[in-house]
Amino acid sequence: MRASEIAREADSIHVVTLLQVQNSQVEPMRIAVIGGSTAGLASALRLRQSSHEVSVFERRAGTNTGGFGLLLTPSVRQGLNRLGVHQESMGYSVEQLDIRDAEGRSILCQGLHDTVGIERSELQNALLASLEPGILHQDKSFLGFESDPQGVARAAIFSDGTRVEADLFIGADGVRSRVRSSWTPGPALRPVQSVELVGMYRGDAIPELLNGRFLKYCRTGEGISIGLVPTSTGSVTWYIQCDPRRWPMILSPQQEKLAWLRQEVQQWPDPVAEIILGSELNQTHLWRTTDRDLPSRFHRGNVLLVGDAAHPLLTFTSQGTGSAIEDALAIGDLLDHHVSRTPDPEQLDGIFCEFSRHRIPILRARLQMGRRMQSQFLNPTRRTQQIVPISS
Repeated sequence: MRASEIAREADSIHVVTLLQVQNSQVEPMRIAVIGGSTAGLASALRLRQSSHEVSVFERRAGTNTGGFGLLLTPSVRQGLNRLGVHQESMGYSVEQLDIRDAEGRSILCQGLHDTVGIERSELQNALLASLEPGILHQDKSFLGFESDPQGVARAAIFSDGTRVEADLFIGADGVRSRVRSSWTPGPALRPVQSVELVGMYRGDAIPELLNGRFLKYCRTGEGISIGLVPTSTGSVTWYIQCDPRRWPMILSPQQEKLAWLRQEVQQWPDPVAEIILGSELNQTHLWRTTDRDLPSRFHRGNVLLVGDAAHPLLTFTSQGTGSAIEDALAIGDLLDHHVSRTPDPEQLDGIFCEFSRHRIPILRARLQMGRRMQSQFLNPTRRTQQIVPISS
């Protein structure tokens, strides 16, 4: 697959509306969502549109959402519109994808349509602002479920002693999901093969070269690349993607890693050093990126996994956020179509099986794309067409 095709595919996330039937006679279900990042909040928003009684339980006590920034492509923005999220002033318009080699020579330059760079905290705040007050409960660390002899989860138990009963539980607690590991483990996470060091630049203005442009530099064949995503007129999310086998310094203790970073970035074209050295380097984060083979289904009993808890994708694909929003829309649409009263276990199982049948082919294509991109990044060959990951 050519680099230009990858760019088009990454932007082709289509928010699939399974069944846009709004059933005004639906009997509200009690639904507990475990995890309060994108997948959890999007699920809560969609389910509240159908008047279900929804509560979200997030283990973090503050506003840190575990990420820095991302690109919202047209299909992701379409999904946010369906969720009722106001986007008029969200993010920073990114009109061009510009991928270059380590000498600054062009590899790919392509226009982008209706795409914005955004800080993850801004997206999180927009999702929260669209929810009614009182739905999100923070500082709630999930421990496990109480279940009946038939294997139906009756209550979620949290570390502070909170016990929450519900008709349906949604696990949206991320890549290393405790809901998944405790209730429906499935395939294990694969070993980490690539890592990303991520940070945020803030200044009075971003360099002119980044105006409306997502810029990425790749040192082909050396297992390292650097991306710069503008998220406002004065902020940039940056990331260094690398093969830790070739760049073990990325795994060093903090001060050693930062010493290496300060030296390394000065060997890259402008404005890499200006952006990275102008950041608060002590606030960088190292992502150990991974995925897992898809299970045959994303549920057991009345517990459904969504987002990264269900199907973690390598960051090469840039499709984690879009996939999470699609999951939220899909389960909401299915419940609208099939449920006129609180479903019995057999009916709920059928709904969740339909969710998996619909989602798995789409997610399998993205999973395979991410693995192809990572393989080319880690093990480039002369015969292999250059494949370029387009975003962190």
